[in-house]
Amino acid sequence: MTAQWTNPGQRWRLLAPPDAVIVAMPSGLLAVRRAAAQLRALPAGTPVVLVDGRPGGRRRARRVAAAGAMLADRQYVALPSLRRAIVVAEDSPATLRWACRTLVAPPPGITWAHALADAAIRCLRRLPVLAGWLAGGRVTVGRTA
Repeated sequence: MTAQWTNPGQRWRLLAPPDAVIVAMPSGLLAVRRAAAQLRALPAGTPVVLVDGRPGGRRRARRVAAAGAMLADRQYVALPSLRRAIVVAEDSPATLRWACRTLVAPPPGITWAHALADAAIRCLRRLPVLAGWLAGGRVTVGRTA
C-alpha cells in the first residue's frame, strides 16, 4: 500500500489534516458559488481543503471565504502549478521571498526557452508577491463556518 501523497499531483496532502474533506474548485463562471455550496453542506467545524489548480486562485479562495462557507487558516501556493509542483510555499511575503530566491531556478540545459524562464525567475526573485497572484495552484486549509 502506498501513501496518496507519493503521487506527484497529490503531494499537497501533506499540508492537510488526515480527516479533511477535499473540495476541488470547479471551473466556470459559477465556480465560487458551487464551492461555497459544497462547503455549506458540510457540518460546521469540519476540516476542509480547498484546492484550486488555476492561476489567480487567491481571489477565488477569498470569495469563498467571504461567502461565509469557510474560515481559512493557511493558504499555500504551488509553483509552477499544482499538478507539477516543485515548490509549495505558504502565501506570505516572507515565505514567498525565501522560496523564490532559494528554491526556484530555471531548468537545466540550453534551449530556446531558457532565456524566457530565466527572465521570469529573475522577475519572481525581485517581486515574489507575483507568485502568490499568478501561481497555477493554490491550497487553502481551514474549516467550515
